[in-house]
This record gives sequence, C-alpha cells and structure tokens, in this order.
Amino acid sequence: MLKTVALCGSAEPDGGYYRLVMVVAKKKIWSSAEIDEDLCSDLSREISCSPRIASLLLSRGIDDGEKARRFLHPKLTDLLDPEILPEIDKAAGRINRAIAQKESICVFGDYDVDGVTSTCLLHNFFQQVGKKDVLYRLPDRLKGGYGLNCDVIRELAEQGINLLVTVDNGSSSIKEIALAAELGMDVVVCDHHQPSSKLPEPFAHINPWLGDNEEIFKELAGVGVTYKLVWELCRHFTRAKKLSKEFSDFMRESLALAALGTIADVVPLHGENRILAKFGLHKLKDSKRPGVRKLVDAALSQAGSRDYLTSDDVGFSIGPKINAPGRLGNADYALRLLMAEDNNEAEKLVRILEGENDKRKLLGAEIFEDACRRIETEYDLERAKIIVLGDESWHPGIVGIVASRIVDKYYRPAFLFSIENDIARGSARSIAGVDLHKALTRCEGLFERFGGHAMAAGGTIRAERLGELRAALNDNIELKAGKMTPRIEFDCRLDLEDLDNSFLAELSQFEPFGNGNSKPLFATMGLEVIGSPKLMGKDGRHLSFHVRQGEGRRALRAVAFFMGERCGEITRGTSISLLYRPQVNVWQNKESIELIVEDLRIEDD
Repeated sequence: MLKTVALCGSAEPDGGYYRLVMVVAKKKIWSSAEIDEDLCSDLSREISCSPRIASLLLSRGIDDGEKARRFLHPKLTDLLDPEILPEIDKAAGRINRAIAQKESICVFGDYDVDGVTSTCLLHNFFQQVGKKDVLYRLPDRLKGGYGLNCDVIRELAEQGINLLVTVDNGSSSIKEIALAAELGMDVVVCDHHQPSSKLPEPFAHINPWLGDNEEIFKELAGVGVTYKLVWELCRHFTRAKKLSKEFSDFMRESLALAALGTIADVVPLHGENRILAKFGLHKLKDSKRPGVRKLVDAALSQAGSRDYLTSDDVGFSIGPKINAPGRLGNADYALRLLMAEDNNEAEKLVRILEGENDKRKLLGAEIFEDACRRIETEYDLERAKIIVLGDESWHPGIVGIVASRIVDKYYRPAFLFSIENDIARGSARSIAGVDLHKALTRCEGLFERFGGHAMAAGGTIRAERLGELRAALNDNIELKAGKMTPRIEFDCRLDLEDLDNSFLAELSQFEPFGNGNSKPLFATMGLEVIGSPKLMGKDGRHLSFHVRQGEGRRALRAVAFFMGERCGEITRGTSISLLYRPQVNVWQNKESIELIVEDLRIEDD
C-alpha cells in the first residue's frame, strides 16, 4: 500500500527556508525541499529570473545573487589561483628545473578516464615546451593494480629516471615513494584522492585535501589538480603570472581534457568542477585532435540533430570507450588515441576501444547476474548493511561497474572482489549516508592497501579475510539495514502546463548536469493516462504512454525506461503520479516535449 507522509512546520532545518515533504512509493521515498515563497520571490527579483528557476536554485543551496551568477553564468576568471594548492610552487619549480637540465622524466598516471586525461594533459605541456623525451606509464590493472608498485620503481630507476611525476595517484604510495628516494629518484605527487593518516614523503605533494587554506576547492578530479599544476608550470616557464598568448591559448585548449576527466570521474559538478566542465565541453566539441574528434563525432551522431556536447555524451559514450581498455588490461590504447596526430592511427585505435567496450558490457552482464544470484541465496537483506562478495571468475576491471549496479538494485553499499592466487582486489560503491572511506579506515588492518572517496573506494586483501571484512564493515556502518530505503529527491511539484519551450530554455542554463547538479526532477500528481501504453525495446523492457492533467488539456508522451513489467498496471484512464525529467525530442524535424520517467505511482493504490 502507498501512503503519504507530510513533515511540515516544525521540520524546518537550521537554514530556515524549506520543509521536507515525503511520499513513500513501493519501497522508494519521494522527497523534496519545499522552498520558502518569500525567499524565492526575493531571489527571482534579484537576478531577474522566473520563480520556478529561483526555486531550483534554492533547492541546490544557491540563495543569493552572487552565488546564482557564479552558477548560471560562470567565468574562467572564477577559477582559483593554483598557488593556493599545497606545494604546487615547489612541484612546478622541480619539474621546470628538470626540463632546463635535460633530466629524464617519467609521468605515471592511472588506467581510468581521469588518469588517462591527466597523463595526456601533462604530455601536451611537455610537447608544448619542446621536452619530447618524457616517458609515460599507466598501471596494468591485471598485473600491478592501481597506483605505483615497487617493481615499477626499480624498473624506472634502471632506466635512469631522475624525476617521477604521478597524476591521479600517489597519495597512498608510502613504500614505493620511499624506495624511489633510496634509488635517487625524486617524486612529485599530483593527486586528488583522500589520503590516509600516514602520508608518503615525496619531493612535493599536491593534493587539495592536504591544504589548510579554507578557500581550496577540495573536490577537484585528478585532471583538475593536473590542470592547476600545468597552469603553474606555464607561469614558471614564462616567469610571469599572466600567461603569454601562446600559453593562454594552450590552457584554454587543455580545458577539453579537463572536462572529459572531470565529468567521467563523477566528481560533484559545482564550484571549480562546474567551470572546467562547462567551458571544457565547448573545447572538447571543437577539438582538432584526430582521436578526440572521432570520439566526439561518434557521440554527436548518437545524439541526432543536436550539434553541442553534453555531460551525458561524456558519461555514456566517450568516457566508457576510454575506460574500457584500462578495465580489461591495457589502458595505453586510450592514451595513444588521445595523443594521436594521424587520422589513420586514430581510426584503428577507436576500433580497438569500441571492441574493448563491447567486451566490457558482456562481462559486466555475466558478473551482475552471478552476483545477484549469490546475494539472493546468501544474504539476509533485512540485516545486511553491506554486500561483500568475491569470485575467481570475475574480471578485476569490471567489478567496480557491477558494484554500482548492485547498489542501484539492492540499495546498500557493495564491495566486489576479483580473486587470483588467494589475493582479492576489489572496488566498492556506496549510498548516501555511508562514507566508504571512513568505514574502510576503521578496518584498515585487514587490507594490504586501500583508498578512495566517500562514495567509491577500492582495496586489496587476502581472500581468506573477506569474511572478516564483511563482518567488520557491518559492525562499523552506522546506518541500519532497515533504513537503507531508496530515496528519490525531486526538485519541486510542477503542472504540465508549465512545461513549455521558454521554461526548458531556462533549464538549459543549469547544464552541465552531473553529480551534485542532477537534471531537474519534477513531480506531477493526478495525471490521467490517455490511450493504451506501449512496450518498447528489446523484450519489452521499456514503457511509453501519454498523460494529461485535466480533461481537455494537452497530452504529453512519457517514457519509462526499464519499467516494462509495470505495463499491466496502467490502462486508459488510470490516475497516476510521475517523477520525471522533461526533455525536447526531435523526430522528423519536429520538436516535442516528453517526460523521461524516474518513478511512477498508481494513485488507485
């Protein structure tokens, strides 16, 4: 049964400008911050926008004109000076000294999009200043796993490397960096991962989490930190704070890589991340690099008549292709594609990436099915706070993607491991209210190594200790299993008559969308289903139907992906409530507004 719970009046938080409204619907909670009408009117007048847009801004914590200006109309000049990052001046000085003295340099990145774009960005800088003999290395997920390892350090020392620069990794590489020092190699760490209490001792350590300056934006992706380092390098190289036109143009072009890595790493798209993403998407779309151009053209061809890039294009088309080779073993193909200067080479590399991505999808489906079968038979989901599973047949590069799908289905943190030679290497994903990094830190004695963020983490552990880990995490996760109910936060209730082209044009100012700035989600109650619903897609997985709000009013098409099984609940005349995101659909050169359904509630229940 469905029931409505309204928590009003006394439920105001310290901020004092909203009340919480919740609807429990088939194990999902719909909740929304009800915006204070006076504050909404004040903000609407201050920035000359519609009350609906002011309401959306307030729901995102943007409550004054200056914050709204920075959000709706960000400027590159809003980026913080790189010098506020810890030890960045020291790092830039050491790198430029190595360039001047013709020392041997190696850049060590990571196998995901963030790490690959960070490596490529630093490569482009060295090319820009004529340092063309720099060595680049990406870890092999299947052999060494994430980050540095001692074998790599010894190998680089034998090759005569004087300076090692890590990007998107290094903050937890204590013994590896100590070994590098013993072998006479300086290390500069450029990273964004939250470090543990014990830190490595490199020559310089750039990480926003280590800075005590309150102005520092701590949620930069790895490529965002690398972008700041390259900015500082350009200043050192030209011996001036204001960059020359040559380096200014270079940094503007580099925004393409910064946006690609930032969006793909799913960091919150506010603050500096929003600036990098918004301006970088324009540069990405106009990139002249053959490899990047082919990825962009493929994404736009899937988008139909649209001629601009969105964060969805990165998240669902470009990013997965770059990620795929690193997930299955060799990320070098992705790096070579971003660096490619020849069309024929780029075409060959794109085909390799697409083939690897197809393999990744197939493997992911197999692991997901196996994991779900085991969860249904091995777990008491009324008591289990976290799912911890490992298997020798699971591919180590795919378990992170599957963990995300497990979280979506069972709504609790999931830690999946691939086991080889009694060593389990895994990836974890979390839910709101459970800080994975803190939870893992409380049982760090069980791990060989671990690291990550509040919502995503990874680690290596002996396979025989997986049971201990499962018990320890269940003990130290404070959220009760019974409280792990999927919660859908929507922005506000809306009448269908409010949905017009003018309103959707205003909504476009909120792009790019992503983590921390999701596409606006609206609720409309009391809708009537018009006509007969239709199943769509392979095996009838998806559902489409038309709804209207009141007799004689216009009807809009609603599309409910992966809700085909609910077709039997909906018939002509059914009273229904929807959570949806509006979008403009173009078909045969005709535009229409349709509703992309997030969840639905049959009101007769």
